[in-house]
Amino acid sequence: MRRLSLIMALLFGCSESSVDDNALNHDATGLDQTTQTPNQDAGFSDVSSEDADSPLKLDSMVTDSTIGDSALVPVADSAVLPDSSVPDRAHTIWTGPQITFTKPPGADPTTPEAQDVIADSVVLTRGDGNILYNIAQEMSVTQSTSPAGTLWALGTSEEIDTLEFEPLKAAANDRMQDLPGRDMVLYLVDDNVYIDVRFMSWRSGRGNGGGFSYERSTASAE
Repeated sequence: MRRLSLIMALLFGCSESSVDDNALNHDATGLDQTTQTPNQDAGFSDVSSEDADSPLKLDSMVTDSTIGDSALVPVADSAVLPDSSVPDRAHTIWTGPQITFTKPPGADPTTPEAQDVIADSVVLTRGDGNILYNIAQEMSVTQSTSPAGTLWALGTSEEIDTLEFEPLKAAANDRMQDLPGRDMVLYLVDDNVYIDVRFMSWRSGRGNGGGFSYERSTASAE
């Protein structure tokens, strides 16, 4: 009887020990699983962080590339356009002796006495009225452009860097009769030459013979 009781005690003790071991194992497994869950979440968080960082890195690369490309593209200067008042090629200013040219009233503009031959392409004269024209390049006056092949400015060649050159009538502010006694600079476009001119007289009105006179510089002695 005592032996039976001992056997029963051993059997129940082993069973309880087995149950306790299983419970401990289950708890340990649960603890491991619980512990692993944050690791799995952390792993997911790391992937998300990389994904979140990836667009920033890509944007940074694109920005760097854009900046790099823009650095290789030449930027046009703000735009400084050629100034018609100062030609960009080497020019000549005539500083030779002054001469006086006079076109008598009523003189035929096709005759030598009525023409000031300044260069092969510039021969100034005047008809019975109106402004000057260049008989070497045109047969009559064109108000907006005559004398052809020339530009004019009020002032002297000493001020050349600040002068604005225009056709004669515009440079005179449409008042040729006010020119006597005033200094002007004549620019020969084809020859790139500047000449100081001072009008001495100007006979106004049509039918008055078209007389005028001026002093001008000549080519410098070489």
